[in-house]
Amino acid sequence: MRVLTDILEEGAAKFGDRTAIVFGEQSLTYRELLDAVLRLTARLQKLGLQPGDKIAFLDENSLEFPVVVFAAAMAGGVFVPVNFRFGADEIAYVVNDARPGLLLVSATYRPVADRARSDFADDVKVLDVPSVAALLAASDAPQPDRPTIEPDSPAMVMYTSGTTGFPKGALLSHGAYIANINAIAAAGELAADDRVMVSLPMFHNGGLIAVLMPTLSLGALAVIMPRGFEPDAVLAVVERHSISATMWVPTMLSMLVNSDAIGSRDVSSLKKIWYGSSPIAPGLLEQVRAAFDADLYQFYGMTETGMTSVLTPDDHRLHPQGTGRQMDPAELRLVDDNGDDAPVGEVGELLSRQTPLGMTGYLGNDDETGKTVVDGWIHTGDMARNLGDGYFVIVDRKKDMIISGAENIYPREIEIALAAHPDVAEVAVFGIPDAVYGEAVCAAVVPAQGAALQPDDLVAWSAARLASYKKPKRVLLLDELPKNAAGKVLKHALKAPFWRVEKRAI
Repeated sequence: MRVLTDILEEGAAKFGDRTAIVFGEQSLTYRELLDAVLRLTARLQKLGLQPGDKIAFLDENSLEFPVVVFAAAMAGGVFVPVNFRFGADEIAYVVNDARPGLLLVSATYRPVADRARSDFADDVKVLDVPSVAALLAASDAPQPDRPTIEPDSPAMVMYTSGTTGFPKGALLSHGAYIANINAIAAAGELAADDRVMVSLPMFHNGGLIAVLMPTLSLGALAVIMPRGFEPDAVLAVVERHSISATMWVPTMLSMLVNSDAIGSRDVSSLKKIWYGSSPIAPGLLEQVRAAFDADLYQFYGMTETGMTSVLTPDDHRLHPQGTGRQMDPAELRLVDDNGDDAPVGEVGELLSRQTPLGMTGYLGNDDETGKTVVDGWIHTGDMARNLGDGYFVIVDRKKDMIISGAENIYPREIEIALAAHPDVAEVAVFGIPDAVYGEAVCAAVVPAQGAALQPDDLVAWSAARLASYKKPKRVLLLDELPKNAAGKVLKHALKAPFWRVEKRAI
């Protein structure tokens, strides 16, 4: 089994003069990428980086990002990406939790890193990351030491989305990442002649492990997009670089298909659209099909497991509202509260295992690791319905289930019903306190542009499609839903005002 640096070195050996990465007007061949990584590795070792040491990096998507990732791996270090959207307190939390010896930071984020520095528990070196241009222009090019890296060596501490509180650092090995990278490339039918857009942030699995690494592992072209997601700019890059494959989250897809630019750009080169991170509304799926002549692939996974299932283009026709079925090397189970397999048609918690196992554990958090990894199975906390023949559909997070009276209510079912309303752009359903039933259903809705939507309209719409106990008791009309960097709705932020008053929380 390979390790992460093998992707880099095999690429340089096989495809040396082929362009590996484009970022704006800058580009690197596979050979230049390796050269930049070797030079940065030597500099990091000169600063004292030893095998097993952690090195954190704070930056948005950039040409430097993959160079730092590979340099950390080549030195035998453990890479810790930091969310560039974090404020000083959040940066300090991650640094104090991961305890890296070195924090590299781009010039853009140096001010916030300096503000966070006073709260660092340890004496962490905070240094500016050298530009790729400066690395390659330097007259000296010392060769770095090359420690032995094994597949079970730790590769990264990737922090979870933190949708319910402080993020946890999931420690994953080189072998776990390589297995997932290979699986994604195969399931997504990626090829060496693909031209792949990387628009998801690379401090998360989505941008780094699910898109960039599979692209480089095949010798394909990665076109990295900068921070922000502007539909016209994105579609212009698709046209300019003849992008053939990409991964977007449903929010991005909605922005694209509702943009005026969608009809003015040539997007005929785009043949593979991967999506994931959050459920997609049936209406949006049809809009995407109408706007792009592309095959659709839905991936499901989490920070702790990597991608573990796929809904292929053929599967979209068989199970249009499904999430997918397991993809090698992952093995998935749906279990009830007793740990027994959930029968077809029933809901159970989704468990995942594979060899090598996704995460080794949560960094410095044995209690949470013990709750999550049981007998070799990672408990995802996602509830899914068994559709038969290995297919499943996520119905909700286990913690988001609403218990109203004696009924278990899965918000996702209500969200699907409300999302079908023509005047609804986005919706999130959650539980709020109820004096009689314990919890009641509340829906936060973003109306479609120009729609004159009223709460009573949505209650009536729900009543015609759902059991009476599932219809919302309250509807909030909002300009936007709170989301994290991965595009996932922060339901705890929606719930918090209601449960603060109640002084209790589910």
